[in-house]
Amino acid sequence: MIYLTLFWTFIKIGLFTIGGGYAMIPLIQQEVIERHGWMTIDQFTEFVGIAESTPGPFAINIATFVGVHAAQESGGHGILGSLCTTGGVVLPSLIIILIIAGLFHYAMQHWLVRSALTGAKPVVVGLIGAAGFTLTAHTLSDPTTGFHWTSAGLAIGLMLITAITRLNAVFVILIGAVGGLLLFGVLDLPS
Repeated sequence: MIYLTLFWTFIKIGLFTIGGGYAMIPLIQQEVIERHGWMTIDQFTEFVGIAESTPGPFAINIATFVGVHAAQESGGHGILGSLCTTGGVVLPSLIIILIIAGLFHYAMQHWLVRSALTGAKPVVVGLIGAAGFTLTAHTLSDPTTGFHWTSAGLAIGLMLITAITRLNAVFVILIGAVGGLLLFGVLDLPS
């Protein structure tokens, strides 16, 4: 039963996400944490970080990680769970893109299609902003330890490096990893 639930959950996420993997973070969070309770916000935040730093599309990575974890937590096999979530998140896009590919030239000339796509752009910005806000609030604040000044400084520094230098995201991730090792590992500063 868990496999069908995982597949159906991620079909819905894949079907209603416009704007890529980051736009699906709030949908995944709502489904896997709040609705099904397959993981905690701490685990989800870690999975987002891992999915971002591993090769491949973010949407597929996060779906795969969630599928393994949720299936194992429910007493199932992680690989089957990952196949269900990954297949579920990809299937709607695959079907839609096959349809659009055949009709793209004609569809883009219609004012309804152009208007709908123009209206969807602000939705994407809002969804990504909401996900960013949620992850930022969770990463930089803890009810027991308070605000994490060192983590905030690292985040602001990496954001400035990215904005000023237009450095490739891979290098920013590596800089963040090295910074984390130095600050939280070697120097043992509070997060």
